[in-house]
Amino acid sequence: MISAIVDGALGFAPLRDIVFLAGWPLEHRLTQAVRKLAERRPELFGRLGRFRTAVYILSPNELPFAFRLMPDATQATVRIVPAKSPGPSSVRISGPLATLIGLFDGSCDADSSFFSRAIVVEGATDAAMALHNTLEAAELKPSDILGLPSPLSGSFDALTGILLPRLAHVG
Repeated sequence: MISAIVDGALGFAPLRDIVFLAGWPLEHRLTQAVRKLAERRPELFGRLGRFRTAVYILSPNELPFAFRLMPDATQATVRIVPAKSPGPSSVRISGPLATLIGLFDGSCDADSSFFSRAIVVEGATDAAMALHNTLEAAELKPSDILGLPSPLSGSFDALTGILLPRLAHVG
């Protein structure tokens, strides 16, 4: 899947292979982080109800790829897909990368991001609302999103606390 992104966005195979090799660990890390969160906090996934098997496309505006999330608890998957053709989904949420990360860790208000049009929601808005309500209850930190171990989490969260606001003002 990642190779199609790079071929379409950048047009030559050697770089495609580099991005594939770099992308697979990210897919794996994110999938494992969601699954571990499901083991630690199963009530969060219960909040999703019938939307546990919904497919969410999270599409950062600045990137040629998007994240395809199916939050089905311990069977959850995260895939990197081409932003222009991510495949079928229940809902697509697009916006700046810093805003999308902020929606997950609670540093951005989802309602104000939606109404100010910082993010765009297309598709099943009830699925988006279920994810929003679940994330609000989760109170995740950036280290939780990546599933980092405790010894690294404090430093990583402090660093992202500094970098994300700056990233939000770039461009």
